[in-house]
Amino acid sequence: LSLKPHALELPDKHSLAFVVCIQRINGVSSLVQKTIARLRLKKIFSGVFVRVTPQSLKLLRMVEPYVTWGFPNLKSVRELILKRGQAKVKSKTIPLTDNTVIEEHLGRFGVICLEDLIHEIAFPGKHFQEISWFLRPFQLSVAHHATKNKVGLLKETDSPGY
Repeated sequence: LSLKPHALELPDKHSLAFVVCIQRINGVSSLVQKTIARLRLKKIFSGVFVRVTPQSLKLLRMVEPYVTWGFPNLKSVRELILKRGQAKVKSKTIPLTDNTVIEEHLGRFGVICLEDLIHEIAFPGKHFQEISWFLRPFQLSVAHHATKNKVGLLKETDSPGY
């Protein structure tokens, strides 16, 4: 049984979290709306990679009822980027199929191919923020009955939060 880490207590050995928006944020405080926008989770069931720091844990605590999050392993990071990875280039969305695009935009950080990109995300280095912003938020698919039936969704995905 793993317990939720307290606001400033960093979970050991985990430096990367994947955060998914699971609820609409209509009519909530502006602080929560700004935090969701800062995490780039404007659409429901969109997900982003976040480096785990005391500040990011505070942000996650603030928006906890609206997001769920966990610690992905290298295999799930790779699958997510390969299946649903898209980049933002000059406000256009392009799929991550071509290494030349990655080298052109992230070459200055020493990232020249898809494998480098996956490694930089899975093991956050000093350029994690720039590389994470290069990726679009991942749009996840969800079981159709889960969107209609909130109780069913919570039964399947367990309790929201960490």
